[in-house]
Amino acid sequence: MTTAYCGDIGDGTLGLSTLTYLPFQTRLKNGRNVQVAAFEREDWNQGIDLMNLIIREGRTWPFRDEFATLEDYRRYFLSHTALVVRAAEAGVDNQGNHSPTNDFMGCFYVKPNFPGRCSHVCNGGFITAPRFRGQGVGRLMGHVFLQIARDLDYKSAYFNLVFKSNPVSIALWESLGFQRVAVLEKAAALEGVDGLDTAFGYRFDLETLQHDYLHQHIQRQLT
Repeated sequence: MTTAYCGDIGDGTLGLSTLTYLPFQTRLKNGRNVQVAAFEREDWNQGIDLMNLIIREGRTWPFRDEFATLEDYRRYFLSHTALVVRAAEAGVDNQGNHSPTNDFMGCFYVKPNFPGRCSHVCNGGFITAPRFRGQGVGRLMGHVFLQIARDLDYKSAYFNLVFKSNPVSIALWESLGFQRVAVLEKAAALEGVDGLDTAFGYRFDLETLQHDYLHQHIQRQLT
């Protein structure tokens, strides 16, 4: 049974062969050229390391325990469709330090949120490497996620747990057109938050998305 939190061991490539615009080349808001592409086998260790770093931070994902093995990580993050944002040229991170070509800047997945009769509703999970926060990586992943989810024939996207203490995430999803449709009070015990944080549910109707959405929005961003 596939849900947002469990699946079969995969490599993240489900459905990607049908998406002719991948790998997707574009620029971040600082002008750096980047590529959104499929996970490669050599990305798996970077992926699990980044996932476990975010779990240790304890601010944005619900997990307490780190992923102990690559198999566990692949069962969760790579069970369906997953992509990486890589630097297509050398540049600098958000501390001004050198960042080489092919640097792993972030990653995300697209997969069913629910099983069976509700499997047309997808979920997404997004991680920007801390070194590249504030450079537009998350917004780029959000745009590409919407296009890919539509093209994989999901009908809507639903994010279960967007925490009230994460205003950057809230602002991002609302700016991309997601609607807040649920409030779950006392939902999460997060690091740095007194008491239990509130979680919001956000939905996007993918059937309203234009077929050339990604091209239009990325081109507008670059001009």
